Amino acid sequence: MMLGLKLVISFLAISSGILFANPVVFKHESQRDQGANFIQEPRILNVYSAVDLDAFEPLLRAFIEKSPNTVIAYYDVNTLELYHKVVAEKDRPKASLIISSAMDLQLKLVNDGLAKTYQSSMTQNLPDMAKWRNQIFAFSLEPVVMLVNQNRFPGKTLPKNRLDLLKSMRQHSDAFQGKIGTYDIRTSGVGYLLASQDARQADATWGRLIEAFGSHQVQTYCCTSAMIDDVANGDLLLGYNLLGSYANKRALGDPRLTMIMPSDYTLLLMRSALIPKFAPNSEDAGLFIDFLLSPTGQKLMLSENLLFPIDSASQAINISPKRSHPTRIIELDQQLLVGRDHAKQSRFIRSWESALELSELE
Repeated sequence: MMLGLKLVISFLAISSGILFANPVVFKHESQRDQGANFIQEPRILNVYSAVDLDAFEPLLRAFIEKSPNTVIAYYDVNTLELYHKVVAEKDRPKASLIISSAMDLQLKLVNDGLAKTYQSSMTQNLPDMAKWRNQIFAFSLEPVVMLVNQNRFPGKTLPKNRLDLLKSMRQHSDAFQGKIGTYDIRTSGVGYLLASQDARQADATWGRLIEAFGSHQVQTYCCTSAMIDDVANGDLLLGYNLLGSYANKRALGDPRLTMIMPSDYTLLLMRSALIPKFAPNSEDAGLFIDFLLSPTGQKLMLSENLLFPIDSASQAINISPKRSHPTRIIELDQQLLVGRDHAKQSRFIRSWESALELSELE
């Protein structure tokens, strides 16, 4: 902890309706004497975020060091629940800032007029693919990967791509029963995005893959962290379509785990931030976006193995220096809205449920 800085982390029971109730609150030592009622002060920065707290906490702490008069209330929530919460609060938002990896849902919030315009020298420097309408801004770019428990994986070699995975499943069918994990696209916003992008990139391979998942009793998850835990403890042999920053950090510290960037193609996902149209304390929200895009914020993401920064994408995703296989960047553009058309979304989910042999959610 920096000299002269003591951050206080508290858990507050604050009613927030249909979603989360207990933010983690970060404040500078100078704010401690304000007592329990400080949550009503005007310099509160309420952050609704789908980034795991352990991957974001160092960034929150660093921002508080630079802005000691700001208190951050951090709500860690699933991507789909986050979207619905923002829509429910559209007329009187509680959040100052929205952060999510579900790029299509973020884009939909902007397209539906629920975001505030923000411009600064930091946002102006972003490439066009990483921002839209000066209302949504990407701050990280990371691969979508497979994660394998190499101690439990059957056969002599690990899969390098999706076709290799299909081959392993054919050769060791019994070993894979109930041992593959992926997102439940009905409950995970980012899971839906990644599945729809897979279908768009390689329709034939995608169809074969999810049918194989279904015949092998795939396990579905709302969140990356739970999937990684089950791969690590051997409940799963492999997790499919995981967020690379989380998988990479865990694999670096656990010799049982190997992260695989598929050699047929690797999707690259952006995490993005936006300010609700009528957000309280939008000033500090803008400053936090600038901090995430600043050299200090971007270097911290990389040096602490937190996230893969947007300004160092080439080195951040270059985990395997000799990698030469294709990458597919999911860009912030209107094409993402097509997949969120209600009728198309319903058809895609029904097709996914059928292929995975899953019953409909209640």
